[in-house]
Amino acid sequence: MTPQSTGTFDEDLAALAADLRRLRIGRGKPSYRDLIARAERSRTGIQLSMATLSDAFNGKRLVRIDTLMGLVRILRAYDEFGGEVPVPGHNAPELAPWRRRWQAVAALQSGPPAGEQPTAVATRAPAPAPAVSAYALRFRLVGHPGPVRHLAFPADGRQLAAAADGDAVLLWNTATGLPYKYRGRIEDLGPVAFAPDDSLMTVNNANTRSVSLWDPVLRTRSKTALERSHHEGIARLAHSPDGRLLVSVDTAGSALVWYAAGHVRVPTAFDDLAGRVTAIGFTSDGQVLALVDDSEGIRLWEVFGAQPLSAPLAGQPVDPDTAAFSPDGRVLATAGRDGSLLLRDTATGLPLAPRPAPSSGRIGALAFSPDGLLLAVAAADGTVHLVDTADGRPAGPALTGHRQPVHAVAFSPDGALLATGSHDTTVLLYERRAAPVPAPADDSAPASGSGTVAARALAVLAGAGRPVALPPLTCEEPLAGVAFAPDGRTLAVTTGSEQVLFVDTLTGRPACEPLTSPPVLPFALLYAPDGRLFVTPAESSAVIAWDPGTARSTGEPLTGHSGPVMRLALSADARLLATAGADGSLRLWETDTGKPAGGPFQGHAEEAMGVALSPDGRRLVGAYRDGTVRVWDVLGPRDLTHSQVLRGHGGPVWSVAFSPDGGVLATACQDGAVRLWDPRTNQPLGDPLTGHGESVNDLVFTPDGGFLATVGADGTLRLWDPAAGRPVGEPLTGHSGSVYGMACSPDGSLLATVGEDGTLRRWVIGPR
Repeated sequence: MTPQSTGTFDEDLAALAADLRRLRIGRGKPSYRDLIARAERSRTGIQLSMATLSDAFNGKRLVRIDTLMGLVRILRAYDEFGGEVPVPGHNAPELAPWRRRWQAVAALQSGPPAGEQPTAVATRAPAPAPAVSAYALRFRLVGHPGPVRHLAFPADGRQLAAAADGDAVLLWNTATGLPYKYRGRIEDLGPVAFAPDDSLMTVNNANTRSVSLWDPVLRTRSKTALERSHHEGIARLAHSPDGRLLVSVDTAGSALVWYAAGHVRVPTAFDDLAGRVTAIGFTSDGQVLALVDDSEGIRLWEVFGAQPLSAPLAGQPVDPDTAAFSPDGRVLATAGRDGSLLLRDTATGLPLAPRPAPSSGRIGALAFSPDGLLLAVAAADGTVHLVDTADGRPAGPALTGHRQPVHAVAFSPDGALLATGSHDTTVLLYERRAAPVPAPADDSAPASGSGTVAARALAVLAGAGRPVALPPLTCEEPLAGVAFAPDGRTLAVTTGSEQVLFVDTLTGRPACEPLTSPPVLPFALLYAPDGRLFVTPAESSAVIAWDPGTARSTGEPLTGHSGPVMRLALSADARLLATAGADGSLRLWETDTGKPAGGPFQGHAEEAMGVALSPDGRRLVGAYRDGTVRVWDVLGPRDLTHSQVLRGHGGPVWSVAFSPDGGVLATACQDGAVRLWDPRTNQPLGDPLTGHGESVNDLVFTPDGGFLATVGADGTLRLWDPAAGRPVGEPLTGHSGSVYGMACSPDGSLLATVGEDGTLRRWVIGPR
């Protein structure tokens, strides 16, 4: 193996690849398939692929250090004749030169060679912070007896444990923001951690050298083997990603490693470390890294190896109690005593460029999001900053809900929640907003064509964090109904003159000839997945299926209502078409045959203005002019007495829709309110959604159920979070009169609205 550096990254990478090829030849030259199979049989967790082997042996790229060490171990699992021998251990002495060699090559890739002072990196001027934070405040949790020092989420994120001064650990329900009343207050200390089985680990306040384990259901205490294992009080607890290991650190900086099952000690080199262990992190393969503050500076150690992973890290006066590892263990974030923040590559110890800008005041806590893309930085002024780990820039404005220094920050395992604990004795629970759309580079958009508008709109969306309006398309008469074709490329729009126009979704140019005969009603407009367009003639009680490509009807008209058909809805599998009639009845039709699927759901004296089928096909819902909403079991009797009535609206109900998962039923009314209902109980979900002020004319869920969109007589489009029951962003304006209808594209990226002013507007809400 070539020991010295040849100078450049490319040259050293080529030399490393040559050494790997020589090692392979010296071990009988096993094939790529043999190496992959040997790794699988070894039961060491080493995973190799054809692409990885090709890249490593040919020097196409620098593979990860764990991949390189795994490859070397598998190569050494053959003797010189190609016979299989035991796989060397993770810390076998013969691996040390390869580890040092990888670090030297990585240093050339990341920056100057190890031992040299890193130089400043020229970067473009920082972009302005996005106008909207990635997280929005959901709950303020109050009732802690003192400053909150520690926070922890279980694997499902449904609870939050908060440890505060005053010997109290409180458990909170993250869905409601309320404390658990049954033994919710635990008279113990922090730190707190949830075990893989969701049992809660706390420090016994009667003996700070022992750890208690609380049953997640009964909240009963049991002892663990950690009792009096440390000479000082326990300051930190952390589990490995796979839950197999537990690390405990005491206030003197001594660390012990345990098998989580049974809490059996794992012999490690930590017992003899001279410095203080001040932070614990895990690589994705479960290997533990420790941050040690010794006389030479911070140093990274491999727990199972008694080998330092880097030279002492210099370049920052580090606050030893404030550091965090990214979830995969590749990035180390440290806070300086001067309030600076630094991100480092854990393999090389070198700063990652560009260097994050220093914050104002002392940093109290750090935490990476589960995907490693964000770093939460808690400041002494009570703010929490979110930093983009890719470039060190702010990911939105600071979170400013606390009045005093923030001591703890924690992300839920899925990243949907961010909790912050402060000296002001409160915990703030933030909820992640919809993910922004990556913005293309300024010069990446085409100079002309339909892609220009969408690309620029998405770029603005990413920067502003809100929906973006594409240029409106105008008509000389009011527009009432709109529907997206199954491929999203065409919009069908009904006009005041009872025609259907077909336009290209992006360009607005005519997509095919309009449907002018027969005249059609404005709101009963629906595309089927096979591309057929269902419309209702204005002068009959029928529904016809139209093929826009041939400008011909397909099949016989669906007849049966004794008056005009007002609305249409399809079942999730598109086998049934539901119709709502001015005769007060609802009907179901087989889309393949055009035949009625049973008799009508009838008996109501008022017009049926809206209709919806639940995704499971079991419930049929009708909305009526008298302000009621009725729910039928599709398989049950169809007379009026067997329907469930939902009351609460103060005027005609114009539109009704199920969320994609069937868990929410939304209704829109002339009284200006939108109501959400639980279809299982037929009970309201929270208070009505108000904001339009005037009639709410139409509503639609996005395909992923993340947004509920509504339009009304006030000329606005509004987005709502149906899970939280609150608005998302500000009302979207542009129409100069009442907005009659709306639709969402099949991929959830666009909303289309039409109205009294004769305009068709399209709103980019981002790929979903």
